[in-house]
Amino acid sequence: MADIDGVASAGCGGRCGCGAGGVDRRTFVAQGSLVVVAALLAEACGTGVWDAVAPATLSPGAGVGVKVSNFPALNAVGGIARIDNGTGAPLAVVRTATAAYTAFSLSCPHQGTTVSVSATGFTCPNHGARFNASGVWAGGQVTGNLVSYTTKYDATTGILTIAGTPVTTPVTPTNPSSLVVTLSAFPALATVGGIARVDGGTGTPVALVRTSATAFTALSMTCPHQGTTVQITSGTFSCPNHGARFASTGAWTGGQSTSALIAFATVYDSAKGTVTVSVPGSSAGGRGRGDG
Repeated sequence: MADIDGVASAGCGGRCGCGAGGVDRRTFVAQGSLVVVAALLAEACGTGVWDAVAPATLSPGAGVGVKVSNFPALNAVGGIARIDNGTGAPLAVVRTATAAYTAFSLSCPHQGTTVSVSATGFTCPNHGARFNASGVWAGGQVTGNLVSYTTKYDATTGILTIAGTPVTTPVTPTNPSSLVVTLSAFPALATVGGIARVDGGTGTPVALVRTSATAFTALSMTCPHQGTTVQITSGTFSCPNHGARFASTGAWTGGQSTSALIAFATVYDSAKGTVTVSVPGSSAGGRGRGDG
């Protein structure tokens, strides 16, 4: 059977009961193929390995192989192509330079709907969220950026390998409110790695994470699954509703499958000892209080 990108044909060896023949997994990987990782071989037999609503990581140490020449839209810089052919987790590739590509999950971070691909970006047909060709949220339903993945292109073989941990970038909402956080009001933020809820309990729940002496990450504390406010637990986050867990970076780490926590843009003022967070919604404006 053909894999999602048509680089090669391989079956599951009949081990999943679908009756398919072909190269067994160990031999297939050992031969150095960059075509499809073991999870995708299983997916070809309908086992549903990939979570289309909330892709967390692609299979470590291997990769999803894409034969770029099989997708005419990728012939030119700026071209965008859906490369999963409608099977498995929805995935798209954007050609950003002669030998550079980015890869995105097509699952909308809002509620998991598969976004549509256009010549200039992506649109969610469910609630209207829009994303540019860089995967960055550009309007409509407020949500996070599309989940992206690291890529490596081999110009000799023409194969793009997509693998690794998802990459997330901060969101700056349209017409954001400014939440000004006075760091001295939050003792937890005095040390690197500290986390505190900084919205004062009103508006969008926001946590601030100190990532270095001069850098901070702001995260929405709204669980992407069903909107429950997550809790800060031992330097991480957890959802009390269905058990989703998130790292201090906002990345989903386990429990109920969902996307990463939304990250907001921040500006640190060392002279004033403040961090300004760009947050959607008028009720989030004001100054962070020390009750988090």
